Order: sequence, then C-alpha cells, then structure tokens
Amino acid sequence: MTKNNKKAGERSELLFHRLRKNRLIALLSPENPDQCVRVYQILYPLGITLEVAFRTPAAAGGIQAIVSQNPEALVIAGTVMTADQAARAMEAGASGIVSADYIPEVVETCCRHDILCVPGGLGDVGKQLAQKASHYGCAFEDLQKKHPYQWIHKLFPAVTKDAVYAGLAQAWKGPFPGLQLIYTGGITLDNVGDLAKRDSGGIFCASALSSPVSDPDRMRAAAEEWISKIKAAGTGA
Repeated sequence: MTKNNKKAGERSELLFHRLRKNRLIALLSPENPDQCVRVYQILYPLGITLEVAFRTPAAAGGIQAIVSQNPEALVIAGTVMTADQAARAMEAGASGIVSADYIPEVVETCCRHDILCVPGGLGDVGKQLAQKASHYGCAFEDLQKKHPYQWIHKLFPAVTKDAVYAGLAQAWKGPFPGLQLIYTGGITLDNVGDLAKRDSGGIFCASALSSPVSDPDRMRAAAEEWISKIKAAGTGA
C-alpha cells in the first residue's frame, strides 16, 4: 500500500500539473524493482516523470518500491490493459494510469478511484471522454473544468516508419478544445523538437529517456538533451 496520504484526485492534479509543466515522460519496462528506483532517482529531479510499463512482472513492485522510498513520488503506470492491472497499479502507489488503447473497464476503474486515466490510440477520443463524464456524473462539456486531469488522450503511435500522426492531435482539438495530448511511439531526440513546436503544450513519452539504465551519468546527460529540445520549442503550461 502506498504511503502517500494525499487522495488520488489530489495526486492526479499534481501529476497533471507536473506533466504539463515539464512535458517529458520516461517509459521503462523494468527488469526488477530496483531498476525503477534507480531511474526515478536520476530523472525525477530533472522534471522527467517515470512511466513504469506493465509489460513485466516487476512493474507493480517497482512502483511500490519508488513510493515506499519516496512517499510523495508521482509515478505513472503504463501499458495498463485490464481493470486488474489498474487496481494493482493504484494499490502499488501509481498516480496515473496509461493504456495503449481505449479499454472501457480501465477507464471505469480509474474514474471510480478518481485517478488520472490516459487511454491511447488513433481514435476513440470522444468515447473515452464521454465515458469519463458519465462516471463522474457531469455534463460532457463540464468534464474539463471539473476534472481537468481527465481531459487527456495518448496519441499512439505518434510516429511510424511511414507516417507522422501529429495532425490528428490538432484535428481533435476542434471538437475537444484544450485536449491535452501525450505523444508516444516513435518519439526520438531527432523529432521531439519539431513535434513540440507543432503542439506547444504537448507531452512527450519515450523509452530512450530511461536508457541506459546501467549508466546514470549517460542517462542524465541524454535527459538534459531532451530537456533542451523541449525548452527550445517553447514553454508548456
């Protein structure tokens, strides 16, 4: 059980503010819990938020280890594809839940516990926002005002070998004004600056930010390069 005494909604608000301010997420598929703690300790002071992917058995233990040692830590659980995974991530101390697609049962679980929920994909934006509004018992148009940390979506994949889907993000902001986007998939040091210029409030997630795990100095130096690219592109929130 997490030692963080703040309510889930409060932690989600803090996480949302941090993401909008610093605009970088490091994705890690951990081999063991200690690896999560090590990466967190290197990147968190730089403003980079850690997303621990539920692709390995070490994910829940890694989040729990981070929060146990750093009670006020704001950590994201990523690649959460089932309600059970969402529940285990929250129990471990995650302050936000990210999925690779729109999974209604994950959205339901997150809203029931009032925790930031970020479905992903190249569509279903309206569906997931409408489901959130329904669970909160508010009008669709009031969701952003009452629960701003739920007015969010993950553009995935953002970049592939054959296409860049950043234009979708701009199109979504027509029917969903002010929608917060997290760009994931194909994000590199070479393209993050251009993408950040296209969306001055965009948040960018990459596994390259958590590498190399075995070399803290190299990880820190690489992270500084990413931060410079974001700063050069313009300020976020």
